[in-house]
Amino acid sequence: MVDLVNLIPKSYPSLIDIYTNIQTIDPNTNETINRWNYLEPETAACNVVALKPKETLEIFGKQYENKKFVKIETASKFDLSQQAGNVRSKRGSVYFQPADDPYVFNISNVNTQIDQLGNIVCYELYLEYFATLSEIAR
Repeated sequence: MVDLVNLIPKSYPSLIDIYTNIQTIDPNTNETINRWNYLEPETAACNVVALKPKETLEIFGKQYENKKFVKIETASKFDLSQQAGNVRSKRGSVYFQPADDPYVFNISNVNTQIDQLGNIVCYELYLEYFATLSEIAR
């Protein structure tokens, strides 16, 4: 089916880095080695929405009241096994974090937003604060 109409046009004025856990096997020991690609992430264009559980219409349990959440809308689909971070404008100014030590978030939920014709508009990623890059590098 050809999409003749896009009912909800999206623009993506921000950028986010997506980190993936890469598994390799040491040929000498057959040990599985896991490492995150924090130094070579995939970068995606996105929309950014900060969520404060106490101030949002979305329902969060009491255990989430003091956690840091960010909702991202992106044209690319990512999954729960990945992490995200370094949320910034396309001009380079960072959001929600110190400029010299980007936050890393776990992707805790992924939703697909569709229009009235059933076309995919975007993917919504719900991010939960995990650590800063410097904390992970220790």
